Amino acid sequence: MEANRERNLRLFMAAALALLLAPPLFADTLTLPAVTSLPAGSAASPFFSDVRVFNTSYTSTVSVTAVYRCFLGACPAMAPQVAFMLSPRESKPFDDMINSAFNAPSTAGAVEFTSAGDSVRVTSRLFSPVPSGGTNGMFVPGVKPSDAHSTSVLTQLSNGLFRTNIGVYNGNDTGVSATIKLYNGSTLLGTQSVTLGSHAGTQLNRIFDMVGQAGMTTTNAFAVVAADNPAVALFTYAAVIDNTTSDSSFVSGAEDAPAPAAPSPQSINVELVNYSFTPGTNQPIQVTAGASTTLIFEATQGSHGFSGISAIGLAPSPGSIAAATSGDPYYGGGHPAVTYTVTFIPPESARGMTFNFWCTVHGAAVMPGTMHVN
Repeated sequence: MEANRERNLRLFMAAALALLLAPPLFADTLTLPAVTSLPAGSAASPFFSDVRVFNTSYTSTVSVTAVYRCFLGACPAMAPQVAFMLSPRESKPFDDMINSAFNAPSTAGAVEFTSAGDSVRVTSRLFSPVPSGGTNGMFVPGVKPSDAHSTSVLTQLSNGLFRTNIGVYNGNDTGVSATIKLYNGSTLLGTQSVTLGSHAGTQLNRIFDMVGQAGMTTTNAFAVVAADNPAVALFTYAAVIDNTTSDSSFVSGAEDAPAPAAPSPQSINVELVNYSFTPGTNQPIQVTAGASTTLIFEATQGSHGFSGISAIGLAPSPGSIAAATSGDPYYGGGHPAVTYTVTFIPPESARGMTFNFWCTVHGAAVMPGTMHVN
């Protein structure tokens, strides 16, 4: 009997030691970035989020805590939460979760699901009833922290036959600002900025309208969402909705390459004589897209003018740029030389293009110039 007790004690101590040495289960959080409960009769069309939470383990029960991060509507003063257990291979349903689990109707936001380990999966369907008796909606997945990015791109955005909404959710413990740039092809249509508190988000409905492009028809637009702090990752999404059928598609933000640092400002001196710009006439003035550029025009012979380049926002000189010579018809002998200085930023859309300008006194045929945007 004494031998059995010693054997059992050794087994117990070995098991205890194994538990102490075993790596702890890490906490895993999945986020539903877009959930809502808008009942019939609310200001907007009715929308609901039906959620399913699944345990992939065949052997272990897992505890899950779901926290509702409301940011639209009459949000509760404190973030409501529910805790529940999932048996091995169990799927737990939460129909109209925001109302049924969190008692927060007529609101919208995100839900964070935290559990030990990585066996939990979360899916949802955000939908609206339709008059024919059915529903119309879109699948919204539960996303991992690795699906959040400091710079993300949303592709296949549409307008005209469709409309596009863009959402951003900050799952971090600190606030952040972000910039949303909307493009059609390579053309920048407009920019919107948002400021988000910790565990907060927003949705920008009809993004084309917001940037002044309501009348544009396209199926090839994209948006780049960038946090002002490159160390902060954000969840982003777009909802692309058919204006005729209300059929909707969910677009998850994909990681994008961060934009290169803004090029250094540059200053370029341009000498004007009869009948050339230097640089400009014999070789182009070289400027860089995105760089703040200052052009300093100074006449060293005769009187001249600069036509500007309206296509890239470069303003013309308001009058004559004259040399300090006795033969100068505008200023006469002894007058100080006149310079014209203009600062502008060549747009990215002009990269690789060459533009013409000319002297407004002598004309394009007599005194032309060119500018190339690198």
